[in-house]
Amino acid sequence: MLRLILLLCAALFGVMLVGGRDYGQLRPGLAALQNDPAPAQASAEPAVAPVQPLVTQASFTPEPEAQPEMPLILPLVSPAATQTEAPAPTSGGEIRYITARSVNVREGPSTEFPVVGKLTRGEAALVIWTEDNGWARILIEGDGVEGFISGEFLATAAP
Repeated sequence: MLRLILLLCAALFGVMLVGGRDYGQLRPGLAALQNDPAPAQASAEPAVAPVQPLVTQASFTPEPEAQPEMPLILPLVSPAATQTEAPAPTSGGEIRYITARSVNVREGPSTEFPVVGKLTRGEAALVIWTEDNGWARILIEGDGVEGFISGEFLATAAP
C-alpha cells in the first residue's frame, strides 16, 4: 500500500513538473501589443485632456412611509391549567427495592401509559405515594426518573 502511495506521489510530481510550467501566457490583446510595439510619442503633452466629473455626489434620504393604523391583535392564550393536587400519600418517602428481573417505569398508573424508563432487580426507588389500584409513584434520585410501577414488584428488603 505504501509503495502505491509513493508511486502515485511520484507520478503527480512528474505531471506537475512537466505540465505545470508557466510560459507567461498573455491575453490576446496584450500579446498583440507585445509582438508589435508602437513607437512611443515624443510629445510631453498627454494625448487626452483630463475630464472633469460631471456628476456631483448627491445624498438621498427616503421619506418615511405612512404606516396604516392596524388594530393590535393579541394571541389567544389561556392561562396554564392549575395542577391538581396529588393524591394523598399512603406510604410516602419509603425506600423500596425492585424484586422482578426488569420493570417498566411508566408515565401513569396503568400499562396503557408509555414507558419512561426501566429498573432491574435490586435497584432502590423512593416511593412517593401508592395509588388505590396498587401502582406506586416512584422517584429514582440518581437518574431523575419519575413515574409509576406496579406495587407487586416492590419490596421493603433488598432481594
